[in-house]
Amino acid sequence: MRKARTSRVSRTALAAVLWCSAGPLYAGLPWLHVEGNKIKDPRGQEVMLRGISLIDLGYTESRHGGVLQMIDRITDPHDPQGSSPGWYPTVVRLPICPPDAGSGAPLRWQPNEDSFYRDLLRPVVNSCAKKNLYVILDWHYVSDTGPKVAQTSAFWRYMAPRFAHDSHVLFELFNEPMNQVGAERESWLSVRKDMQTWVDIVRTYASDNLILVGGPRWCQILAPMATDPVAGSNIVYVSHYYPVHWLGNDRKREWVTNQLQTCAAVHPILMTEWGFTTTTETLLNGTISNYGRPLMDLVERLGIGHMAWAASYEWGPPMFRRDWTLRCGEGEMGGFVKDTLYQKRDDRPPQQNTGNTP
Repeated sequence: MRKARTSRVSRTALAAVLWCSAGPLYAGLPWLHVEGNKIKDPRGQEVMLRGISLIDLGYTESRHGGVLQMIDRITDPHDPQGSSPGWYPTVVRLPICPPDAGSGAPLRWQPNEDSFYRDLLRPVVNSCAKKNLYVILDWHYVSDTGPKVAQTSAFWRYMAPRFAHDSHVLFELFNEPMNQVGAERESWLSVRKDMQTWVDIVRTYASDNLILVGGPRWCQILAPMATDPVAGSNIVYVSHYYPVHWLGNDRKREWVTNQLQTCAAVHPILMTEWGFTTTTETLLNGTISNYGRPLMDLVERLGIGHMAWAASYEWGPPMFRRDWTLRCGEGEMGGFVKDTLYQKRDDRPPQQNTGNTP
């Protein structure tokens, strides 16, 4: 922009232009970092992130009434539904389904255009900052990693530099790797190779944002990460467990517990998906008593933050009904999630920063 034109632009208009092009111009939430097996704030205090996962961002915007409206719904401090007086998440997960992933949404990120970032993602991320919410950008593939290296690399080359200065943004590299190529360690090593590629891409542009790394078999295998981690700083590992992984016999629960304990003894973990509902679908069929509460007791004891899936009435397991009332009761997760976030609202929160510098 030439000086002559710049001189005629008002300060307000210029600020708006800078806001859209370069990200937030305010002191944000504190940068988080990894020390040993903990996530910590700049004061060295342990932080526990607890919150909710939306479904595909484009689907929420086009079919569920809008992303900002959804975030307002799950951050309403005066919502009396359930047994708690309001919502108190510290993090919101934003899944972004790739163009070939089939969410059915008309709004998709495309590598050669900026409209998804400019018109949807950046305003949502900025709005979350105003609400003191951390944000997880989740590249939402459910696939073997190998066939998706090029697409995923292109995504992170695009996103990492655009959010490198947002202290409240975390990068979840690949939602659910399916890789199963032998024993647990061999499966993990096949994922690790591709995750290392993406970690290195992100760190080329963004030196400080936490990076979330999922493991094989839909983020269920974690134990090998304890001894064979990806290389890099501020790495957090990801777990996803649903009722089918937890219920049925003691061996299932023991296996899940061992996976979490082994990894959590060395590295921080975030459980970026968990949830249940009373249904005939085995994957999701659980209750508060047999799945929700014992799982939350375990992850809280291990210091594992968690994000419930999903803020939807349509994608399962759903937290809401079609009229956006909360699903409550022994066999529903909506009220349980809301009440859990309320009960833990003052437990290891991030401390506000005085600037936006790590």
